Amino acid sequence: MMLPLEIIVNMLIAGIFFAYWGVVFIILYHLTRFGIGVQPKRFAAVFLLGSVILSGVAIISFMNIDINQLVLLISQ
Repeated sequence: MMLPLEIIVNMLIAGIFFAYWGVVFIILYHLTRFGIGVQPKRFAAVFLLGSVILSGVAIISFMNIDINQLVLLISQ
């Protein structure tokens, strides 16, 4: 049984987002845990805000893509 294209692409995108947020967590944890002083913590807060905004824009942009239409355009 073959999975529909939308499910395959959604699983791929979800995997990319999980990997991205895993890396973000590691960076934030190390900056806040092992950073000396206030500057690394401020940098971590700005990095977190940028990551949230970037993820929101990516999710909203991905929701507006019609995968089937995209495949038809590529195959022509």
